Amino acid sequence: MTGRLRSVIPAIAAAAVAMYRFIAPTGRVKLSRRRRRLMGTSAFHKDPAIIAAIDAVEKVFIRDFKWSFRRISYPQESGIDARAEILDNGWSAGRFLPMQIRPAPPERDDCGNYIHQVQTCDLGYWTAHSLSVCVILFDPDSGNVAWQWAAATDGDHGNAETLLAVPASNVLDASARLSFEEAVLPNPQILLRSAFAVDRALMERIADEGAIFIWDEWGDFSPIFGNLRVLMGKDEPEIQVDYRIRAHNLHELMVQLFPWACYSYAEPIKEYSGEVAVHVLEVALRPEAQAYLEAEEFLDAGYPEEQDPPLPETEDYMTAEEEAAFWRSRTGSHGSDEWEN
Repeated sequence: MTGRLRSVIPAIAAAAVAMYRFIAPTGRVKLSRRRRRLMGTSAFHKDPAIIAAIDAVEKVFIRDFKWSFRRISYPQESGIDARAEILDNGWSAGRFLPMQIRPAPPERDDCGNYIHQVQTCDLGYWTAHSLSVCVILFDPDSGNVAWQWAAATDGDHGNAETLLAVPASNVLDASARLSFEEAVLPNPQILLRSAFAVDRALMERIADEGAIFIWDEWGDFSPIFGNLRVLMGKDEPEIQVDYRIRAHNLHELMVQLFPWACYSYAEPIKEYSGEVAVHVLEVALRPEAQAYLEAEEFLDAGYPEEQDPPLPETEDYMTAEEEAAFWRSRTGSHGSDEWEN
């Protein structure tokens, strides 16, 4: 990208944000206090060791797999740190791999496996939402990256943490690509559910504040879309993803990457130097996504305490006073009959 484009695109972003502030997002989802506390925490990891591990894993997926890589905001919500977009010769396949990424622990078992402690609440979230999550460990001393699929077991429920053996021989390199492609099935329903579960916190932010997505597009016959910036109420992007994905059009890509979103163009597409077309989108949640968030809130909180609904009144409904008078009359009538006999 030329220096002129680098100076022009931030100006486009600032103009889009200024315009968007006059647009009140509609259909906001009312978040509970617990969810708002989560939204008030840092969106990404602050631990330098975890950040270094994520950086190392990102390089492997981009360099060896030729896939795209997106860090997940609010990883403390789901225990998922990133997702890798499975690409076929640069084209989006509509499938992705959710990952938890951590530094490799110093402890190993007798077989040489890394012993990683997975939070049981994370395993519970993955199981409840049918997520196939890959745990990836980065060894900063050797530079090795190892991986293992995570699965809940019957003994997980009583402990805060679950031990997961990650074989050091499961090296994350180009040879592991086929294993991941075979594991992530092209099932539209499963992929939809997974996308909603992985991006729940981002969906809540957008439902509450709205968002602007800015995409760059290169090429004509087989366009490449990349350099996604997501702005939510600030002049600077809160999320930046260095995508380089081929798609027939941007709508096809938005449906595959963000199926929970609906969008419209905030301004006409602008082209610069015959090189880059800039798409500025106003993004909100689909009605189905809003319903999903409301259902998740209900399931998290549990069934509310409610009183029994009142019984309907019928035509022969009798009040307490009328019932007492009825029984008094029956008692008096019964007593007079006995006296006459």
